[in-house]
Amino acid sequence: MNRGRALAVLTGLLLGMALLATVPVHTLEAKGSHGWIRFKGTGKVVISGRGTFTVNNRSNLTLSIHGTWGKKKSYADSITYTHFKGSAESVGPAGILEMRGWDLALSVKGRGKAWFRGEGTYSLDGASPKQWINDPAKWTKVKFKH
Repeated sequence: MNRGRALAVLTGLLLGMALLATVPVHTLEAKGSHGWIRFKGTGKVVISGRGTFTVNNRSNLTLSIHGTWGKKKSYADSITYTHFKGSAESVGPAGILEMRGWDLALSVKGRGKAWFRGEGTYSLDGASPKQWINDPAKWTKVKFKH
């Protein structure tokens, strides 16, 4: 990469970080005995549970995974862990994290969208907990972009 291109990339990153700093950051907490959690967004995310864990757009993320798993399958820009038991912490833009199974938890400090299905609760920005939809054909959807 030439010097001019590197400077343009750095300037773009700095402007993007400045813009993000002016937009409010939200806090989402969710826990469930069983079901499915999906998160797409930006910020610091911790997800945990037992079951199948998938990360998409992983090239955008700094990812730290703790636990055990049976099989690990890598694809172009995603990875799936089966028989997963543990947690993952990610930081970065446009990541998609998904956990399907039992003893589920999600903690987000950032912006994005979350989907829940099964038995559990979520709370956005410290509000009273709300129940997930326990219907295999429907999702509880939470948007916290602004």
